[in-house]
Amino acid sequence: MIRPESDAQPDPMPQVVPVLSTVVPDSQISAWVSAALDARLLEKAEFMALTDNLVQQLRPDLERMATELVHRSLSQAWAARFRLDLD
Repeated sequence: MIRPESDAQPDPMPQVVPVLSTVVPDSQISAWVSAALDARLLEKAEFMALTDNLVQQLRPDLERMATELVHRSLSQAWAARFRLDLD
């Protein structure tokens, strides 16, 4: 039985990562690469909008939890202050 190429071992990671040191003019970028980059930018923008929306929805709960944490921390600090005085 012949193994499919997807089962073959991947190429080892290169030791040196190439760096693009020259600017490639837009005219030399193929239409499909440009479309793929545009699609990726759109996907990122949609994801970030989802993130912003989620943070806005969670804001009241985050503010409540932060307030509770500050109150609890200050209460513990106050109690610890007087425990130190009694020691």
